[in-house]
Amino acid sequence: MFDQIETLSTLAATGTMTRTATQLRITQSTVSKRIAALEREVGQPLTEAHGRGVRLTPVGHRLLERAAPLVAALRQALREEETHHTGRLALGISESILASWGPRVLATVRRAAPEIDLQINAHRSPAAIERVRAGEYALALAAGVSEETPDLRAVPLVEELMVLVPANLKPFTPTAGTTIPVLTIESGSATWTYLQRRLRHQAKKWRYKIEVTRTLQSFTAIVQMARSGFGHGLVPLGVARALGIRSGDLIRFPAPGLTRPISLIGRPTTLSLPLVQHFHQILAESLKSQRDAIV
Repeated sequence: MFDQIETLSTLAATGTMTRTATQLRITQSTVSKRIAALEREVGQPLTEAHGRGVRLTPVGHRLLERAAPLVAALRQALREEETHHTGRLALGISESILASWGPRVLATVRRAAPEIDLQINAHRSPAAIERVRAGEYALALAAGVSEETPDLRAVPLVEELMVLVPANLKPFTPTAGTTIPVLTIESGSATWTYLQRRLRHQAKKWRYKIEVTRTLQSFTAIVQMARSGFGHGLVPLGVARALGIRSGDLIRFPAPGLTRPISLIGRPTTLSLPLVQHFHQILAESLKSQRDAIV
């Protein structure tokens, strides 16, 4: 039954049998058989043709809505048992973290705790958090603060400094009363949701304003666009340094600066596991060794 519900959930998300089979690493025939078996149990059609794909019927949607919390709880229970007995820890990690200081920190963790089998997956922070909620990953290492996951706990790790990469790498000194147009991450990201509030608050103290004129989906792309003169880029310090931008070419905000929080996110039961607590401790220590690349 679990496999059948999981298949229905994946089909609802992908919209095609082919993509569902690929994501679940099974054959299309197996997808069809699982859906058919579930329909026999329910006694009504759960899917219907939609264009070139498939969508759920109203009955299918209702079933999935009622079953989803149970499936997530079962996944989480299985994930916790796997972590406890095998030392395997499935992580969803923000892409901007993995594109900068993340690999160095995780390599330090692996050397210090070789008994922990890290399963690393790259996502945007909201997607990583959602997969923790769904029970697919044990933990998320994410940027920004999630306000839409009250069932999860966010453990603060570090505040990562945000900086401006000036257009054409030509630094300038912001002056009072001016507005600085910037490129930054898209508004749907966890980082921007957090930064938007901080920028409004800090503008009065700085006496100049940051105005977002264009957004992109990647901090790496923003740095490269700024380097090539398309505008000033507002990005994490770690990403700028990973792309070879010198400290002297960056513009920092007045003390205490502008930061984004980096947190370890998981269910309270997962975070209480001895192996996870051990991982958290080593991760926090490893972050201290990379402090210069973050703050």
